[in-house]
Amino acid sequence: MEHKLSYRNEDDKCYGATGMAIAVVVFDGEDMLSAVNLDATPDNVLELSEEFYFAGNPGLSAKSAWNRILSNFNLTMATSIANVMCRKVVLDNEAVDAEIKRFLRDFMLDEGKSTCDLDEEETARLFDKNYTYLHRVFNHHGVQEIAHDFANVLKRRRRMTRMEVIEQLRALSML
Repeated sequence: MEHKLSYRNEDDKCYGATGMAIAVVVFDGEDMLSAVNLDATPDNVLELSEEFYFAGNPGLSAKSAWNRILSNFNLTMATSIANVMCRKVVLDNEAVDAEIKRFLRDFMLDEGKSTCDLDEEETARLFDKNYTYLHRVFNHHGVQEIAHDFANVLKRRRRMTRMEVIEQLRALSML
């Protein structure tokens, strides 16, 4: 299964990065983004700010800390789903097959347990909600046009800063 999630070529990697950037914007996570770097290793294409890697702060209440960890997990889940969805739906013009969806879901169930101590049902509900939302996002014709434009710019520039990503994806707010 792992080979199905690995990038086939540079275009595939570019659309995966594009999907992650779109997810960051539609999930209001721009403040956690530093850059998108097409030349980075596959697990470092999305450069996140130091605030994302929250290690705890004695000045925060337990509830605030928990909400931050959960929010970061939700953004991680969204970018993972969006990476695959943009590659399949936008680049390949086909649906995400059930096997890949199941692999993603199972991976997120494990991550939810280890990252947030969520039980399977809680993580599954969050996964299903995010998957359904992102399915609608990436099947929208306007989003597909924006994704193609973003991928072309990213492929040409190779690296885009947070502000460049926000500017390039500004049209999403008009849909």
